[in-house]
Amino acid sequence: MRYLAILAAACFLTACDYTEVVRETGYKGKARLNPWLAAERFVERMGGEVSSVIAWTAPGADDALWLVPASVLSNESFTRRMEEWVGGGGHLVLLLEHADAQTNDWTGRHPPPVVEPALRAMLERARIRLHDGDKTKARRIRFADEVFKVDAVSDCAVSKGNGKNGVFATARLGEGRITVITDGRIFRNRWIADNDHAALLAALIEASEYEGRVGFMRGAGLSLWSLLREHLTPVLLGLAAWLVLWLWKSLSRFGPLESATPPEQRGYDQQLEALGHFHWKLDHAAALLRPLREQVSESGHRACLAAGRSADDLRIFLAERAGLPPVRVSLALSETIPADSAAFTRTTADLQLLLKVLNHPSMT
Repeated sequence: MRYLAILAAACFLTACDYTEVVRETGYKGKARLNPWLAAERFVERMGGEVSSVIAWTAPGADDALWLVPASVLSNESFTRRMEEWVGGGGHLVLLLEHADAQTNDWTGRHPPPVVEPALRAMLERARIRLHDGDKTKARRIRFADEVFKVDAVSDCAVSKGNGKNGVFATARLGEGRITVITDGRIFRNRWIADNDHAALLAALIEASEYEGRVGFMRGAGLSLWSLLREHLTPVLLGLAAWLVLWLWKSLSRFGPLESATPPEQRGYDQQLEALGHFHWKLDHAAALLRPLREQVSESGHRACLAAGRSADDLRIFLAERAGLPPVRVSLALSETIPADSAAFTRTTADLQLLLKVLNHPSMT
């Protein structure tokens, strides 16, 4: 009986009439995160190069135009660097309202525009004035001797000098240009295809003094992740270098562990043999011959002078006293490296003989 009641209730409910309502909630994917995605792709189809950033990034010499929400220029440093770039020939398109990344194009709610004093001062230097609280609506924008159909509504107005208040104003500053649009929706994904919004963007790009990249900023300030991405790599490299140095200093060894068995004690003759083998591999034992040569040369000069002989006759003098051929004495005192063990043995014996003769009491 219970199952029959449930079945009857299900049939009753499914038989009721209903109305299906479709409500737009926004874009999906990249277009939901980037309000300028359609504008960027439009510029790319025009053949231009696009630079898209989340937060503040200083424009470079290769940039021709930057589309920037006014809230991004939130301090004196950002504003000064942007003004320097404009003065060098850049074109700044400043959007006041409906321009931040957190603005929702479907709810109708948006944060009020924030224009810092530093940004107002820069606009004043370009003879562009903002009029807060002056609600303005525009259906047409005149620029570069053309008229563009738009649908712009703003809670503030802008004017060039003492001109008429509106939603659009542009003026030269140095070698570049500043353009202020109070309603940023005309370039956002949802509305750029309406009226002549895309054509206006193309005209602004063509009005730039120089050719280059077109930049789009979609954030409202600094991003923690962008700061980490930009500055964390040098910090990590420094920490890695410090860790390697600390390990090199602190660890007593590297590589496999040595055997716990103590090494076999070698005799004195084996130690001498190993030491000689080391010196022979190093420089054929030339370092061992050098002190003997210096001692023979120094003692020979003293003995030669004491005997009234010239210093130039040193080798002949030594050959006469030691009973060696002058060639052997010259080879023993020369700075040549022994070619083999036999030459080393002969040179060592000759030097020891010369030293023995020079230390004989008859030579003192």
